[in-house]
Amino acid sequence: MFVPKTLYENLPFAYFIVSGYLLTFNMTWPMLISAALFYSAACVTLVTRSACRRLDKQKKLGIKNKIPELFYEYLPYIYNAIGVFTLMVTKNPLFQFFAFTLIVLAVRNLLCRHNNRSSSAKLF
Repeated sequence: MFVPKTLYENLPFAYFIVSGYLLTFNMTWPMLISAALFYSAACVTLVTRSACRRLDKQKKLGIKNKIPELFYEYLPYIYNAIGVFTLMVTKNPLFQFFAFTLIVLAVRNLLCRHNNRSSSAKLF
């Protein structure tokens, strides 16, 4: 089966959009579960692609990770999901600020991760 490259590359982001639409459409349990499934599918797709396309393949240098690799890979997506859901559910300004901070942290981690994995080794 052949899928055009533009569709293939943008499919996870379409999953994110569908997930967001389902969350804003109606806050019932079936909608929440469907949104979570679409969000999870997008996360799994992006993490799998990132692992396959890495230019800085991990070399085991005896460095011990503090958290498991699988949890580390999904952590920004977990931050983002908690932040978005908190923004949608609460009206308390303190919780909304906390949610916005989580979203910013998630985007920062994803951007840094993409930059570090898609380019050659750097001096810093």
